[in-house]
Amino acid sequence: MTDVFIPLPSGFQYLNQFAPSQWAPNPSKYRCVTASASMLAEVAYPGRWNPAQLEDELYIKLAGPDVATDTTGIAKQPILDWFHSVNIGYVDLAHLLGDVNALHAEIQAMNDQHIPQLIAVADESKLFDAKTGVKLHSWADQGLSHAFIRVGYSTDQGWAYYYEPAAPGFPQPVPISWVDSILTAGIITCVGIMPHGVPTPPAGFSFQHGTWPLAKPIFDQAKAESTLAAAMAALASLQHDLDVLKTEV
Repeated sequence: MTDVFIPLPSGFQYLNQFAPSQWAPNPSKYRCVTASASMLAEVAYPGRWNPAQLEDELYIKLAGPDVATDTTGIAKQPILDWFHSVNIGYVDLAHLLGDVNALHAEIQAMNDQHIPQLIAVADESKLFDAKTGVKLHSWADQGLSHAFIRVGYSTDQGWAYYYEPAAPGFPQPVPISWVDSILTAGIITCVGIMPHGVPTPPAGFSFQHGTWPLAKPIFDQAKAESTLAAAMAALASLQHDLDVLKTEV
């Protein structure tokens, strides 16, 4: 068995969406999107934000008061707008949601190139730890959407690894089956987030069929010196011919 993980920045912090903080002593229980976005922000800009503080600020900005009585969820577009506003590059894979095989291949190729994804599913009650079979959300029976981030996968076991903000009782990242959990829960959002220092690829770029960023041309000093020597020899020959012409005129 081989596991592939994207490299996370030093000091990366997992966020439990239910955990109180000095900014939100009694937080909303509906912070899965802001918890996931804050963890992804750590990947895009290590050290730029305090993750727990950002989680609270984002919830207030996009949902409402970060208090236990607030049950407002956050849709996809507002969080994409926030990514754009702070220059976090992303690739929205909405065009592949209708072809789960193509989607799966693309996100694995992205993970191979150190790119995590924001994933959202329609029914959190279908999520299980792939190794133990234990339900991740014991309180959920049906119908609630949920977001988390994918940070790697197993090459031969059928599961990937996710930092799951609503499953703090499980070792993180949690192995979750693509077929038995993700597809059963109904994947509704998949957005790749560009890691620190990596620009966003052009529209239509496929990580399955190319490497990003594109490789820079390698400077071949020996070839350059050979070309320069040939050019200087040609110039010397031309100068000789001109000198001969001058003596004949």
